[in-house]
Amino acid sequence: MIKRFTYIMLLIAAPGPSLWAQGSIVNCTDSTFCVPSVVGLPRSKGIEIKREITRDYGIRSESDESFGDSSAEVLRNRRWSFMLRLPVVMKDNIKIAAGVKYFVEEFNFEEPGSLEYPFYQNLENRSLRSIRGDVFMVKPTRTNKYFLLRLSGGLNGDYTSDAFSSDDFLRFSIAPLLGWKKNDYVSYAVGLAYSYNFGRRSIYPLFAYTKTFNNQWGFESVLPAEAKLRYSTLNQRNYFYLQAELNGANYSLRLEPNDSRLMYLDKSEVRTLFIWEREIHDWLWFSLEAGLQANINFDLSNSPNINSEQIVDNRLNAALSYGFSIFIVPPRKLLE
Repeated sequence: MIKRFTYIMLLIAAPGPSLWAQGSIVNCTDSTFCVPSVVGLPRSKGIEIKREITRDYGIRSESDESFGDSSAEVLRNRRWSFMLRLPVVMKDNIKIAAGVKYFVEEFNFEEPGSLEYPFYQNLENRSLRSIRGDVFMVKPTRTNKYFLLRLSGGLNGDYTSDAFSSDDFLRFSIAPLLGWKKNDYVSYAVGLAYSYNFGRRSIYPLFAYTKTFNNQWGFESVLPAEAKLRYSTLNQRNYFYLQAELNGANYSLRLEPNDSRLMYLDKSEVRTLFIWEREIHDWLWFSLEAGLQANINFDLSNSPNINSEQIVDNRLNAALSYGFSIFIVPPRKLLE
């Protein structure tokens, strides 16, 4: 029962590599249900609080006559998030998890004069916020196949405004996958994603692959979202990752308080990180990360669709980022 609880708690992180999180490991035969987990992965995160900071990078903006051009220096780009994951259904033939995540991103600029530009002023005075609920389902079979489905929905942007209905801020994503478990050390899946990972609403293919090489080394990926190399100490109290990840979102916002127009910020980036996770006391862990962040999109448009018209073209320099998190995992004695 506890092993199933551990397994289902981590599934909600899909479509990331945690689709194949630690759980009850079984071979896929005609007499057992096939689960996508492999050996070697760390215990699941049930609650996590995370803080991230990106320092000192330039931004250059180009637009038509309505906004004009400008540039500025971002001193700090701070983010924090809270995540909770819980099991809902735990049966041999189906597993369902649910979770919630709250995310806030803040910007501070160096030159006060740069805040005369409406876009910079908006970022300085209002945080980018997101609150999201997730549902994830695993449908095992009695062969080596399994089915995965992730549904996500929430509000992105200035959703406390009385000027627009909540539908203007609602974002929805879905990712169905079909997977195969080769053995207890290799699992892979293919599927499609409808999401905002590239900043705008789009549909793109997914390919997930997880492999454990030995007691210490492993590889996890869900392309194009994430890929990481994993190393753990023999006592499994330290985990090290070299990770590349694609982050994206779409936010509804206004540049002026009385502006009747609603604009959309298409935001996506690639980050290359070194991550260290360390046990504090059995069920309590912390994580440190540092790396390089490179921008893909940070543009204002008139629609969240992929064929939207660009209003402000923003170019951001690459920058160093670092972060810290503290999280809770199931105690070892409950897994024995």
